[in-house]
Amino acid sequence: MKKLDFSVKNIIFLAFIAIEAIIYITFNILSATLPGDPIYLKYAGVLLCLAVAASMIWFYRDKDAVILTCALVFTAISDLFILVLDDYYQIGLVTFIATQTVYLYRLYRDRMDKIKITVLIRVLLMALMLAVVDVIMADNGGLNFMLAEVCVYIVMLAGNVVDAFILCGRGFKNILFAVGLLLFLCCDICVGLDNAVGIIGLNLGAAGRPIQFLIWVFYMPSQVLITLSVSRGGICGAGKKDEELQG
Repeated sequence: MKKLDFSVKNIIFLAFIAIEAIIYITFNILSATLPGDPIYLKYAGVLLCLAVAASMIWFYRDKDAVILTCALVFTAISDLFILVLDDYYQIGLVTFIATQTVYLYRLYRDRMDKIKITVLIRVLLMALMLAVVDVIMADNGGLNFMLAEVCVYIVMLAGNVVDAFILCGRGFKNILFAVGLLLFLCCDICVGLDNAVGIIGLNLGAAGRPIQFLIWVFYMPSQVLITLSVSRGGICGAGKKDEELQG
């Protein structure tokens, strides 16, 4: 029977999960019962993910921890603009695209010879989405910069979800990353539905409030799982599994 590892690294992970659980339960209760939005509590959870990922640079001394930290820095910047400041949405989308670009590199950094196919597919899908959105929005001024950003971002995120699940068989950390990205996508689908009310006049009726609530039901767990996926040696190394309990 394998002994439990009570190293400092694992204690940090356990404390991280416990604190994030408290934050998650608290802000969901507040969101469901009070009229205001506990923005700063939510953002504290995002910053905690960044802090834990950054601390793993010291413990792992590995490039994967650096890559993950960079992605979470971009995520924190995006949430600062979109969530906390509730302004500069275009900048927030640019940094979210940067986040997904870093995750794409994370998925392929040990197999860069195979990245061309997924990049080509993404470019084609982006072009198709841009054309379709331009036609749909023809009566409202056509495609604008923010909608173009959304098209690029959603293709990048969805592509990362697919690529991450392809790698799930290589270890537990891969599963954490894939599920985290899937929850990230679920969150952004809810964001899209919520914003479609103002953009295309979609009437969600009684479903509007639950959809707004679900955004953070999905989002915070996604960031926690992505943070926990940090791995010594990376998650994409061809033919090698990660160290499920040790790294």
